[in-house]
Amino acid sequence: MTSPGFCTVLHTLKSPQNVGMIVRSHLAYEGACVVMVGHAQPWRFGKGTQAFSRKLERECRIVHLQSDDAFFAWCEAEGWTPVALEVASPPIYLDEFAFPQRTALIVGNEGTGLSRAFLDRCRWVVTAPQFGPVGSMNVAVACSIAIYELNRGRVPRREIQGTKFVGEQVAARDRRSI
Repeated sequence: MTSPGFCTVLHTLKSPQNVGMIVRSHLAYEGACVVMVGHAQPWRFGKGTQAFSRKLERECRIVHLQSDDAFFAWCEAEGWTPVALEVASPPIYLDEFAFPQRTALIVGNEGTGLSRAFLDRCRWVVTAPQFGPVGSMNVAVACSIAIYELNRGRVPRREIQGTKFVGEQVAARDRRSI
């Protein structure tokens, strides 16, 4: 299975730790770009962010869009399908959802999530299933789960040494020797 193509959209996130964790998951699964929506100025990975996040930021294409209107216009112009990740009723659970070929996976603010008006403009709203007494998951955890589901079925094409993936992509015909 080839990469379905996705970008990760962070709508008014506040926590540098959450942003850093999401960027790490985004890059691990070869996301196209990270889109920051709703900030007055572009996101800065500052001193409050772990060193790995500041390093990964340099490896990630970041798009900054100040408003919801600018975001939806960008999706239209670039051919992305907006798919919001939010606890919704009735739910469309991640494991039952077939992601579009070019998915803009959107997560919202840690405290307020995504507004009803924003969700109404998205093509789809999907929910990560939960089974225990927690009302909602941490945004970085939920986003990482959704990124995994979006990429389920892809075959890793990098060599593993010890406990890490290393090196460049390995051609499909060479995977048998890994």
